[in-house]
Amino acid sequence: MIAIALPLVLIGRSACATGRELIRDPRFARGFEVQDPTPGKRVVVGKLQWEDCDGEPVWSLAQWSSRYSIHDAVAEGLPSGAVRFANEAKTITIGPPGSEEGDLSLAADARLEYPDGPRKLGQDWPHLLVGQQLESSPSVAEMQSLAFRLEARLNRCENHTGQGYFASLHAAQFITTITVQNLNRKSPGYGDFLWLNLVQYDDRQPIPQPFIAPDQAHQKLIFAASGERLATRSLHDGEWVTFAADLLPIVRDALQAAWDREFLTDSRNLADYRLGGISIGWELPGTFAAEVQVRNLSLIALVP
Repeated sequence: MIAIALPLVLIGRSACATGRELIRDPRFARGFEVQDPTPGKRVVVGKLQWEDCDGEPVWSLAQWSSRYSIHDAVAEGLPSGAVRFANEAKTITIGPPGSEEGDLSLAADARLEYPDGPRKLGQDWPHLLVGQQLESSPSVAEMQSLAFRLEARLNRCENHTGQGYFASLHAAQFITTITVQNLNRKSPGYGDFLWLNLVQYDDRQPIPQPFIAPDQAHQKLIFAASGERLATRSLHDGEWVTFAADLLPIVRDALQAAWDREFLTDSRNLADYRLGGISIGWELPGTFAAEVQVRNLSLIALVP
């Protein structure tokens, strides 16, 4: 955790507040613990690390419902100093800051994941996500702001679904997801949570639209913020796009939406809720071959 004192000019608030960086290893320099592809219980089956890794991983790598686990991939060094791990269906590249490959690229090819043709209704789909627990998050009640920043570029997105493509069933989405969770052990709602989705890319729309609904697997509320609240440009253009916003109003909107829909009913106290974890990466319900590169990830909570 990094804490930085920041002066504020705010009526009714302290003249000095502390910016707390919630992301550990934002450059992905420690590698990843790789989880088994079987959905459900999280089982670590290996690590993706290299010779000069900067300590033990704090990031996990999830590959839910993939037929091709990358846990045993061998590190390949690139001339720039970047490191690449690859198998038939996915490629992970970690580059030094400022390099052409920096900081992280996630590439997935779903053609091998759907050997019997396009995904059918009710069928699981492959994921390629990196994630970590946000261990130092203050409560939502304590936060004065929550500054999110991520730069991203779409390097590739090819739709191989063919004539069986339906936009409601087949898609490629690159999403940052944050869980907003009741972490007060004394609260009757301890452990309950919602999904806050910040969609960087959706093949179906240049600027992702807001979406609120329960997820099928856990029956927890998904609150997908409008892309207009994060960026004015689209990854569809193939250029670097900066996604930056104060997420605190969005977090509060998500909680209110949950309460209005009878989710998180055991507590309406903002002091009970914190950010539980973050994940970044691909969900591929469609037969796509796609790659996004990200850099300069940051999530800073401002507290008194």
